[in-house]
Amino acid sequence: MHRQMHDRPPNLVDLEVPKLNSCSDLVVCRTLHAMSSQSSAHGERVEASDGGNLSEEPERAQAYVQRPLPTDLTLPTETHRALAMAEHTLGELNESTRRLPHGGMFALCTRLREVQNMAQLAGTSLDLTEAWLIELLLARATGDSAEQVLRRHPIGRVILAFAHGAARVEAGAVVDGELIGEIDERLTGTVTGSTESRLRTRQSWLSGRSTNQIPILTTPPGAMLHGAFALWSTWAPAPHPLPRIGKISLGHLNLKLMDPFENNGVYLSCIYTSLEMVCSRLLRGQVLSLASWLDENAGEYHDRISAVVDGAPIEQWIDFFARGVQAQAAAQLRLIQELDRLRESMLKRVGGSSTMRSVVAGLMTAPVTSNRALEAMYGIADRTATQITRKLEDHEVVENVGRRTYNKVFVCQPVLDLYALQTPLASESDRAVFSPPAN
Repeated sequence: MHRQMHDRPPNLVDLEVPKLNSCSDLVVCRTLHAMSSQSSAHGERVEASDGGNLSEEPERAQAYVQRPLPTDLTLPTETHRALAMAEHTLGELNESTRRLPHGGMFALCTRLREVQNMAQLAGTSLDLTEAWLIELLLARATGDSAEQVLRRHPIGRVILAFAHGAARVEAGAVVDGELIGEIDERLTGTVTGSTESRLRTRQSWLSGRSTNQIPILTTPPGAMLHGAFALWSTWAPAPHPLPRIGKISLGHLNLKLMDPFENNGVYLSCIYTSLEMVCSRLLRGQVLSLASWLDENAGEYHDRISAVVDGAPIEQWIDFFARGVQAQAAAQLRLIQELDRLRESMLKRVGGSSTMRSVVAGLMTAPVTSNRALEAMYGIADRTATQITRKLEDHEVVENVGRRTYNKVFVCQPVLDLYALQTPLASESDRAVFSPPAN
């Protein structure tokens, strides 16, 4: 979670931190977060900005500033193996999405799931049904009515910002500072000059999920933040010798530690990762829900970032990120298999015309819908859409949300349950996925 300096963080303590070699070491060191003036290999401690609130800051608190991002890194064999496994599993995910009836809708559903989990990372409760309902409202709203939707449902701005980024990447844009600035504009709903003029002007920090996790002070505003953002913007779209997932992991980490704009850091780092997966051609669309994995592993996510700040080898972060990508891609593969089985079961139960069968198949990737949405997707008349949804209700495939008599919204709960239950492979411990592969 990101917070600005007008909210007082817990006290920070100057302690010496031992070198972290494993996840168990990391857990032991959660309460031993160093706030020393020593530099790490990839950044250094500097005085935090007062932002007009120095009296509220912890004594001797120091912020972290990244050095220019690395262009060459020598990674251990285990990290290369983790990166290769992650990329291989993403390739399998790409192939699996080809057989989905509506691949574009699966990408939309995954984006909405990302929004749901990003909101949870930011401390906002949101379920997938609500995200879909807001998406349907925004799809048919224009002008003042769209603004009314956004006032009632501020998370709609995240949906629109994510959609804007996806559309820009599909049109050939690179993911750099300019695009991140455009996304931030849509997150805030205001246009106030250039991207540089909207950079954060107060000190911020990254707070942990639990009270014993020490906040991490981010890049101070002003010249340091402007310089760091300019470096990141140049580095992000440039060729790099690291494997693609390795580079994305560094881009995510550095954007997170910069926290360039007010209050949107959680969203920007996750949206960047999703868009760059497509821009770098690892994926054909936003079909990886990494934010759900980050949310489930929020404690370790914060600790891994803390470890980098405290001087841990950068390959430990890259390895962590790569294994998370691999685990979540595998979870998406299992989700697609479960959706295939559910689709076949529902088709046998409902039967009907080719249009009916298409609608049933489409529910696997658009589990919240309306008559109007069906008309637009399948080119059918309102009367036909009404007949189809009535039959689906009779067969208990969908249910009418709120039992409305007009402007009905229908939910296919079995599909939503599959998305909600999608988790990485069960393991003996939450961190087993990060252990080195067996020889």
